[in-house]
Amino acid sequence: MRSFLHLLLLLALTATLGACTHAAETPGRIHKTWIAAKNAVLPWSRRKSKSAVAPQPRYAAHTATLYVTFGLQVAGVAPLPGDFEPDMSRAPLWLYGGREVAVIGTRAGRGVMLGFSGGGLSRQRVVIEDDGAGALGGRLLDVATNADGRVLATAVASDSAERLDVNLADTSSPGGVQPIAGLEGEFDSVQLAWLDSGHLALSAQAVTPASDELTGGTAAVPVSGLYLINVGPDASIRRLDGIKCRLSLLAFSPNGAFAVAQGSGSAPPGLVDVHKGSCTKFPSRYPLQVIGWAPNSEAFLYRAGDQGGVFRFDLLKGQSSAIAISSGAAAFANDGTIIAFGSQGLSRRRAVADPESPVKAQIALFDPHQDLITINSLGFATQPGLMAQSTMVFSPVSNDGVIDTAIPGSTELVRELIEYSYPARAAFILARGAVRGPIAISWSPDGKQIAIVDGDATRRTLAVITPPK
Repeated sequence: MRSFLHLLLLLALTATLGACTHAAETPGRIHKTWIAAKNAVLPWSRRKSKSAVAPQPRYAAHTATLYVTFGLQVAGVAPLPGDFEPDMSRAPLWLYGGREVAVIGTRAGRGVMLGFSGGGLSRQRVVIEDDGAGALGGRLLDVATNADGRVLATAVASDSAERLDVNLADTSSPGGVQPIAGLEGEFDSVQLAWLDSGHLALSAQAVTPASDELTGGTAAVPVSGLYLINVGPDASIRRLDGIKCRLSLLAFSPNGAFAVAQGSGSAPPGLVDVHKGSCTKFPSRYPLQVIGWAPNSEAFLYRAGDQGGVFRFDLLKGQSSAIAISSGAAAFANDGTIIAFGSQGLSRRRAVADPESPVKAQIALFDPHQDLITINSLGFATQPGLMAQSTMVFSPVSNDGVIDTAIPGSTELVRELIEYSYPARAAFILARGAVRGPIAISWSPDGKQIAIVDGDATRRTLAVITPPK
């Protein structure tokens, strides 16, 4: 307990400054709150900041809103089609072991997943679309790729019948699908996740027919719940009947044995034991956002909807501990060390007295099993409110993280994407630019590249860059 208290003191910030607003989103990938924060920070930035949005004269590439640091390798920057609206709650997907990047969204009212590959991301194709490739005769509800990105699992709502079908497809030819499971009835919320190479999890929330629609001729009443699908030669599906809690967006542990139902407006969060087929209540009834699992699947980090900052939940003890109240950016390294973005010089009293005061940005490295904390300075200053909205996307393969944060500029907020290398204990600015809208980021399977989807009212792009080694 003393270790957690030490880190809390190092990274303290009053909870009201950073209340989490992303409770049901994909962990650590979307920043819609920077826009809302502009009015709160600009008065201080006009008085004291000499930073400017304008980039350095030389840069490696220009995305829709970012200037990539000169000298970095850029695989390509591809403009997204003008009639395509990317789903910014979904990070880019990597196919073929990282040789193709896919973006999920809508086009002309139809769900679609576009793939980009080749030199400069010049080749574009439709991987899946409603009533087309990968979802023939139906509407795509969800898609999940296996570990190497060669197999797609799709959940499709049939157009001709009240039925949900789960299919497998090779990413190279998604038109030829293999049905592996199906549920009768109508479902309005579906989530697919690979637990391992031979098993899928399907979380399905059914649309319950109104009482006046139930007749003797009703074909089937849909059943909500968590289903396990065997994708082997003898494909099968079974419902985990012991899970009685109402499910929300699930965050599965690395070993696939546990999941956190992160909660919603109609469902409190819960802890799911997949192997036992059971569900228990989470200590808090407010929605949360899981931002990382420990490598051994015994703990997870989360942001709480009713409190600002990052917390660690220990599954064995059933207890939560505060990690960093000054930030929303944290992750587990593959040796179990917690990496948290914050500021050692920030106190609760200071944050309350002057929430717009500049604070040094730092990284705290914390071993939860030992009384050991290391502080690394990142070499720039920001404000407590902006620090609280920061997030981190981490690669357990390379032990590198990308921190998405913002600093006050002379007239507007400036977004900075910062790579933090845990092995080297070093940071590097990957890109910067004016805050124009949300951003989605993902690491390649080998942890060597990142894909970025960003944009503004007039232009959206997909970029793939290589952080320094």
